[in-house]
Amino acid sequence: MDTSVDAQIQSLIASLSAQCSAGHGFGSMSPSIYDTAWVSMVRNPHTSSIGSDIWLFSECFDFILTHQLASGAWESNASPIDGILNTAAALLALKAHLEACPRDPDLEVRSQRAEKALREMLGNWEAGSSDQVGFEMLILQHVSLLRAKGIMLDFPQLNTLRPLRRAKLEKLPLASIYDAPSTLYHCLEGLIGHIDFDQVRCRRDANGSMMSSPSSTAAYLMNTSAWDNEAEAYLRNALKYGSGRGNGSLPSAWPTGIFEASWVLTTLAESGVTINGQEALIIGEFIQEGLSRQKDTLGFGSFPDVDDTAKGIVTLRILGKNPSIEGLIKMFEAEDHFKTYHGERNLSFSANCNVLICLLTLDDPNPYISQIVKVARFLTTHAYKDGVVDKWHLNELYWVMLLSRAYALLYQNEEVLRMLFDSASNLEEEIPLVTIRILIRVMHSQQSNGSWDNTCEVTSYATLALLSLARLPWTQQIDLGEITVGVARAKSFLLSNRSKWSKGHHLWIEKVTFASDVLSEAYCLAAAFAPIPSPAQPLNPESSYSFALPDKRMRVMMRKTGELISHTPLFINTEAYIFRAAELQACYALSTQLNKPLDVFPRTAKGDDKYLCIIPLAFTACAAVQGYPVSMSVLYDMMRLSVLNFLADEYMEGVIEKEFVGSLDAVRDLIHELFTNVRNKHVESESNRKGNRTHNPGYFGAQLNGRKSLPAQEHNLQKQPSLLNVKYVLRRFITYVTQHPSVASAPGSYQTRLALDLETFLLAHVTHAEDNHQFGRQRAHVNGNSINDLQGPNGNGLLGTDITTTDRSPTAQYLEPRRSFYNWVRSTSADHTSCPFSFVFFNCLVQAPSKPGSADIYGSARSAYLAEDLCRHLASLCRMYNDCGSVRRDADEHNLNSINFPEFHLPSSPSSSPSSTKEGGASEGDREQGAKSELLWIAEYERRGLKTALELLEEELGSRGKHSVDALKLFVNVTDLYGQIYVLKDVGTRTK
Repeated sequence: MDTSVDAQIQSLIASLSAQCSAGHGFGSMSPSIYDTAWVSMVRNPHTSSIGSDIWLFSECFDFILTHQLASGAWESNASPIDGILNTAAALLALKAHLEACPRDPDLEVRSQRAEKALREMLGNWEAGSSDQVGFEMLILQHVSLLRAKGIMLDFPQLNTLRPLRRAKLEKLPLASIYDAPSTLYHCLEGLIGHIDFDQVRCRRDANGSMMSSPSSTAAYLMNTSAWDNEAEAYLRNALKYGSGRGNGSLPSAWPTGIFEASWVLTTLAESGVTINGQEALIIGEFIQEGLSRQKDTLGFGSFPDVDDTAKGIVTLRILGKNPSIEGLIKMFEAEDHFKTYHGERNLSFSANCNVLICLLTLDDPNPYISQIVKVARFLTTHAYKDGVVDKWHLNELYWVMLLSRAYALLYQNEEVLRMLFDSASNLEEEIPLVTIRILIRVMHSQQSNGSWDNTCEVTSYATLALLSLARLPWTQQIDLGEITVGVARAKSFLLSNRSKWSKGHHLWIEKVTFASDVLSEAYCLAAAFAPIPSPAQPLNPESSYSFALPDKRMRVMMRKTGELISHTPLFINTEAYIFRAAELQACYALSTQLNKPLDVFPRTAKGDDKYLCIIPLAFTACAAVQGYPVSMSVLYDMMRLSVLNFLADEYMEGVIEKEFVGSLDAVRDLIHELFTNVRNKHVESESNRKGNRTHNPGYFGAQLNGRKSLPAQEHNLQKQPSLLNVKYVLRRFITYVTQHPSVASAPGSYQTRLALDLETFLLAHVTHAEDNHQFGRQRAHVNGNSINDLQGPNGNGLLGTDITTTDRSPTAQYLEPRRSFYNWVRSTSADHTSCPFSFVFFNCLVQAPSKPGSADIYGSARSAYLAEDLCRHLASLCRMYNDCGSVRRDADEHNLNSINFPEFHLPSSPSSSPSSTKEGGASEGDREQGAKSELLWIAEYERRGLKTALELLEEELGSRGKHSVDALKLFVNVTDLYGQIYVLKDVGTRTK
């Protein structure tokens, strides 16, 4: 370890210690234009004259003028909200100063430019992408205050903000603000004109602030009838001791000593830094004093929050103290998570990470197992669904770092781990699934220079996350060497950019985003100090945590499947560690599938279920190569649908085609009837959408016709199934697909399209069964009898077992097709693959218009057409690859294959070309290979169409559609992979 790193660590701790003992408060949050603008509007209570001396903090207004941009706006830093609030507050300050000096031409010009810039920013802003402190109140308030100054602002998101503000105030009603502490005290500028400021004086903190907020304190001073000297003193101290150090600027919050001291010490200690000595003692006493003062809780000013409380407790434990945890439990525990504070609108993911870390660092966490289960389930569920948008930090690597740390601590305590799995068994698979996804995403996003985002602070988050992930037992089964290389490259980047460690970035969220030089330095020091894991000495030997790994036989099976997939064109150059990660993920996913079997179709097929390993690995491998563009929840739901699709194929071919050869029209009518009912229910649900109930995906038609399950004799379709049996089975399948929760919450257009494509899929199976029977009749010769003489009395199947076939040739020609090969492969055959309806189902899963980088692919005629054309090319491509690999099985089972169409038997086709054999003609093997070659050429033609459609769709959706396009690429790759596998090996299950 670099001794200079250790020296810098000690210097940082000494600096914190000195500030803790100084007694005047401290904090390193970056200067805030927003708060500085508000303070610049505070009038001097000792003068009523017009002129420069009317303002109490004229240096703040000078700072605002100096930082106005050429565009007329003020800096947006890392968020559109920053620019809007900074510019709105600064424009208010300009208007206020213009009222005092109405003939100032410079201020007039500045004001006009600021107004124009603000209008542009508001016009381009999307409210759904924002979650900064109090933004739903503050923007509306600034619009109102500017209107009073003669500036009328109207913008698209204005009506979106109003219900958000109402929701905020429903949890924090204004009437309650006088009675008890509230987070509203941090945003009093948003309540001007709505509350009596004289009545909130009693809620001021001891340091003179309104919940440590300069802007809120300024608003209070501007609107109270009696001057408050303590509030004025607070603002002067924030100007003097804040990060501006007297340059006229103020931060978004001050002081922040508890926050910074606890974050720095816990970060360093978790990387192995030993913290002791006089400096540690001083910092410990500083935090202990705050914890005692607020009844075993900590927070900004007098208002406690779970984040500061949890971090403060961990800090004191690191320093050898034993603080009580009861205040954290009593004050912040909720039904299924921990609240950051009372009345919060949105939950905090990172705060719950800090709570779990706090609980797991206790000497004896067993008494708190219920809380550990609660938080672990909350965190894993959100990460599993990729639903994490942290309210305190912009970069996802921050919460990834915290979650990885929490999981690493969890797997260091086997007793707690076993109790956790006893209470929440699903976490046994979901935690590995989530962490492997995180691991690959982090490694996938590392840049060639070893950094993440070319930023030291962000690189340190990723490095610390990798070091925690390396401690997990399944990670050590993948390849610690790759993690070691990634960590070493990251450390090299950090050390070569050491001068930037103490230059924070605007990644932290307050009313506006802020940077912290101290926190940036601490994270960089921790990442540089932490030892690189040794591949030769895993931290957790497998023998200690074998129960946390998948069954060994399953791992062997998945490794063999991985060997097969690795030879496909899609994966021929993929790194080995990607495959090991995907294989392990597939094992955990398969375990979950086996623990929650789908009770929809009866089994009719023969042989091994090869697809049980192929399906999960196809999804995890394709997702891993792309860096996981969708959540584990989406992947898992698609795995289940893919299993159902295989079972649907088996059922339609092994039951419908075999047992209803003379009644296929009746089956077709039954399918129409079932979907008529689906459409009627959809219309009814659309009219009652507001009261729509959520469907349980594990409840597959459980109350069909008032019956809770199929009678045993109806389940046994191996004997003599009836149309009633078919109705029950198909209704279960249709119910699962059309009433899946993600489908039920998708736009109506998606639901309608899905029902149509699902109906088309089932009807295509019926049509394909007719084609197979027609093709089979042409090939069959049964002891000189006509094929028609061998029908049963009801037309239900061929009688007897004495059917022999004189033509089992894979290249037998389909003599009287009802359509051309082009028409068949683009319609019946493509629909038969399940690709079209699965494509719509997948888009229901990933549809998230409110998520940045997302777009509705059916949102316009052009994008809808391109999406469907893409899917058609993909389905045809998939069918041709599938047929190429299953030629022999199709011949044995009398299934119509692409190469049986007349187009593959024309004189100029490769399958008809002569070959040098003893008989002088083409051999059967040559004909088969020639036909396959022709078929693959046509498949590649479809691939070119697929590529063109995807490129045009990506261009059409633009940057807003990045999430959607990345997801579509995953669907394309998985579907394409199935076809590529069939070319290497026929993995289909025999049904006849």
